[in-house]
Amino acid sequence: MAKFKNMFLALLTFAFLSGMIMGCGGGVSEEQMQELMNLKQQVENLKKEVSDKENQKSDIQKQISKTEADIAAKQKLIDAIKNCK
Repeated sequence: MAKFKNMFLALLTFAFLSGMIMGCGGGVSEEQMQELMNLKQQVENLKKEVSDKENQKSDIQKQISKTEADIAAKQKLIDAIKNCK
């Protein structure tokens, strides 16, 4: 049983090391490097787009707050006019 266990561990170690050598030995091709650069550029573009959209959202929220304040002020004026009669 111990002999089988040792053989199994040796085989497992050999398979693991073989996989590491085969997986890491190929390097990166020019095509893969170009694809990586393209993806990085897309990420940067998307980050900029998100930032722009957040700025737009902030501007719209400010407009909404201003409009709500104007409505509240006008409503007070309407109420004051109604109470004068």
